[in-house]
Amino acid sequence: MVILATVLAFGGGVGLSALYFGGLWLTVRRVVAGEWPRSFLLGSFVVRTGLVLLGFYIVILWMGERWELLAACLLGFIVGRTVLVQRWGPRSAHASKRSIIPPS
Repeated sequence: MVILATVLAFGGGVGLSALYFGGLWLTVRRVVAGEWPRSFLLGSFVVRTGLVLLGFYIVILWMGERWELLAACLLGFIVGRTVLVQRWGPRSAHASKRSIIPPS
């Protein structure tokens, strides 16, 4: 029973990570074409952060006094972030430099 709860908490953390960083990825892609980029970035940040905090709060309510489940959820969030950064990050250092430095 404890193992199932830990796996569910870990999966919840991965899901929260996908929600947060997937939303960030969509925000960055849309902000370039938007009319109010600052407002859009701020609104997206508030919504994404609020949803993730709500998710962690639900895990805290669900687990009772078991901090291990919160740690598993946090570990899932970090693992999800790592996977998404590797998937959506720059492909190489050369590609990263090319996109930052404007053509001369």
